[in-house]
Amino acid sequence: MFPARMWTTTTSILRTSRATQGLPILAGNYLRVRQPTSSLGSTPLLRQLSTSSPRYAQYTRFSSEKHRHPSGEVIDSRMKIVIALVAVGGTYYIVHLEKVPETGRWRFMDISPKYETNLAQAAYDELLAEFRGKVLPSNHPVTRHVQRVVNRILESSDLGHLRSSEPRRSLAELPDDFWSEDPFTTGRPSGESSTPESGGKEWNLLVVNDPSVVNAMATFGNIVVFTGILPICKDEQGLAAVLGHEIAHVVARHASERYSSSKVFLAIAVLLQTVFGFDFGITNLISTLLLELPNSRTQEYEADTIGMQLTAKACFDPQAAVEMHARLAQYEKAHGATSLEFLRTHPGAERRIKHLEELIPEAYSVQASSPQCAGINESVRRFREFAPRWS
Repeated sequence: MFPARMWTTTTSILRTSRATQGLPILAGNYLRVRQPTSSLGSTPLLRQLSTSSPRYAQYTRFSSEKHRHPSGEVIDSRMKIVIALVAVGGTYYIVHLEKVPETGRWRFMDISPKYETNLAQAAYDELLAEFRGKVLPSNHPVTRHVQRVVNRILESSDLGHLRSSEPRRSLAELPDDFWSEDPFTTGRPSGESSTPESGGKEWNLLVVNDPSVVNAMATFGNIVVFTGILPICKDEQGLAAVLGHEIAHVVARHASERYSSSKVFLAIAVLLQTVFGFDFGITNLISTLLLELPNSRTQEYEADTIGMQLTAKACFDPQAAVEMHARLAQYEKAHGATSLEFLRTHPGAERRIKHLEELIPEAYSVQASSPQCAGINESVRRFREFAPRWS
């Protein structure tokens, strides 16, 4: 038997258990207790007990298609813009590809001949302003020497003629210091004309008295020869090699090509910066080393090829180009020019001389097929034959 207190406690537990299960509660012997009802009616409200484990909050991963992070949307939008620009730029690039007529090399060119005429005018004015006080007059002996070689090259290939930049003056009217007078006081002659690149036939020649500059250049029909290159040229044959090369740059429209290519190089630099996050200075360096400088060296090789043909048609000795570049290489070596070709705008001396030597046989064949050159070469041969007798 249980004690009275224990029995009371046990009864309370049983009552509680029966109440939770919705069963009648026994009070004393048999007492019926009212079951709880809902507030909406008389239906008994039975509490259901769950024997399963309690439920916890479940993590549901959002679908990437419906709930995308804002930064991902920005990246995707940026990539779409880049892809669209690359597609448009690539189409523009392909449409403006053309072949160099003289060599067959493919290149990008989006400069029109009409725009070249405007560039020629601007280039001429800049040259006059830059070298004012150093340009030799047109009837100076050195200028006349250069004019004679230029005219011979231009006329033999039907490229036009030189245009006089001033009225001719007699030597008696010139001041004592030929090398410092600037005759260009009136600017460009009246009347407009097209440049050799755009099909024109008139060229401008400036001989600049600057012995420290060992160079010559030609762009948009303007030929500039510095007196510092004359000792390297040594004679008329060497000067023809230099001028033939520079005129070839104009014939092949290399200045316009460089202007066109600069847009491509800039676009590539911006693309590298946008996609890969490179610093603009780094992208510019990559573009220069991998695109701009190699393209410049390619143009130099091409100008050597075309220039050799021009000088050969003008009946100048092709071998003179090799000899002139050998002297130029010695000068550059003596003055500390860099030997790292990938950092240069021009090819290395050894490669360039080898390239010129490969061109000589074809140049001699051009001369052999020219009746005019045959007569000149015979005169030169006879002169060399009898020259020792006169000395």
